Amino acid sequence: MPAGGREATTWVVVASRDHARRGVSAGFIMANHGKKAPLARMRPGDRLLVYSPKTTFPDGEPFQAIAIAGLVTGDAPEPSDVIPNGFRLRADLREIEPIPLDTIRGHLPLAKLRFGCFELPEPDATSIWSLIDNQA
Repeated sequence: MPAGGREATTWVVVASRDHARRGVSAGFIMANHGKKAPLARMRPGDRLLVYSPKTTFPDGEPFQAIAIAGLVTGDAPEPSDVIPNGFRLRADLREIEPIPLDTIRGHLPLAKLRFGCFELPEPDATSIWSLIDNQA
């Protein structure tokens, strides 16, 4: 459970698969090309799902799946060395078996994907996390 005794929030971050994989290996998440505001809303213990519309940015092949999941571990955004004037947040991320958009379409608000980072309602988060838990 996150600090403060509140329930964990599940955040969906939209990033190409190649960019998201950098975060797995380096132990951080970035959102909206290094914007600080989305990361500042996250708290340690919050859950993360990374939806990748493409394999690479900007012109990769369509991927359209969640393939990275994890937990926020950082207390606050910190400057990024990847994007000038950008920010990142410490996170424990792992690659998962990709869950295609067609499988989760009813639980992933497609209209919000264009925002790049958003809170997923708990019933939808529970449904997607159960698919991830069943992979183990």
